[in-house]
Amino acid sequence: MIIRAATIYDVAKKAGVSPSTVSRVLNEPSKVAAEKRDAVKKAVTELQFIPKAAAVANARKLYHKIGVIAPFFTEPSYMQRLRGISSVLTGLHYELVIYAIDEITDLDTYLEMLVTSNRVDGLIALCMKFDEEEKLILKKANFPVCLVEDDSEGFDSVIVKNLEGGQEAAEFLYRKGYRNPGFIGEKTSRAYAIPATEERLTGFSFFFANQGIIIPKNHTWIGEFSEKKLDEGIRNFLQQENLPDCIFCSSDIIAARVITIAGEYNLTVPDTIAVLGFDDIDVSRYMGLSSVNQNLDESGKIAAELILGHIKDPARVARKMVVPLSICERATTGRG
Repeated sequence: MIIRAATIYDVAKKAGVSPSTVSRVLNEPSKVAAEKRDAVKKAVTELQFIPKAAAVANARKLYHKIGVIAPFFTEPSYMQRLRGISSVLTGLHYELVIYAIDEITDLDTYLEMLVTSNRVDGLIALCMKFDEEEKLILKKANFPVCLVEDDSEGFDSVIVKNLEGGQEAAEFLYRKGYRNPGFIGEKTSRAYAIPATEERLTGFSFFFANQGIIIPKNHTWIGEFSEKKLDEGIRNFLQQENLPDCIFCSSDIIAARVITIAGEYNLTVPDTIAVLGFDDIDVSRYMGLSSVNQNLDESGKIAAELILGHIKDPARVARKMVVPLSICERATTGRG
């Protein structure tokens, strides 16, 4: 004979109260009258009722959670990092919980909730820029935290050197004979996001400046990433009389838009303008897009491995791992 586990409805019936009252007794007992509170507690004991929260806690002893927090998840680069994280956790009884941060209030809410509720066993922050108060909150957490694209002290870190990536992009184009560079990128509009675009532009401009080449303002565009604003910015850029001979884009997605819109103006790539992207997402190789490879899948794998290692050994000193960057040369920058 199979004995059915008691439910909240069984407890409510036996105690002579509503299910919502049972819920309040379990979660906010101070808000329930003593007589009803005692009746519910007695029914819980007699029926050997296990609240859902307790059942979940017992289940979590066998199945753990890794949280991933990021400013946005819609871009392919984030999906590839998640793929790398997932490849490590698959089969290890860990599940991923995604927290997308659209506003600063979301960040404050999630951090407080994660640190106080024990909902995750580890947290990976993708491209997040935490202030000192937020770092203190995370350091008090009873779970390890790994930062990707940031190297703050006291945390495991997977470091992507965006400034050096911009320098490598410039050096690559310079070696190929380009002397009139341009840059198109997405503005970092969220204060809590790593300013990757701006760092890449700084490195790119610095290298050319050292060669005696100053990039004019009209050969640089950084704007909103929405499709309408991005396309408008690219069109205005490409309608100039004196165009650059090469364009470094802060992401492959932007590079793809530049190539498409350049075709509308009969500007051939790479004969009229060479185009170089950043990220080397999967689709780049099928497009023949030259790109700065930042090992997205590998950075996700490293982050997951650092978290698991810290869970296994909580006393271990925080580690910093630098992701190597390289140029994947394809058709959009010519073969000279």
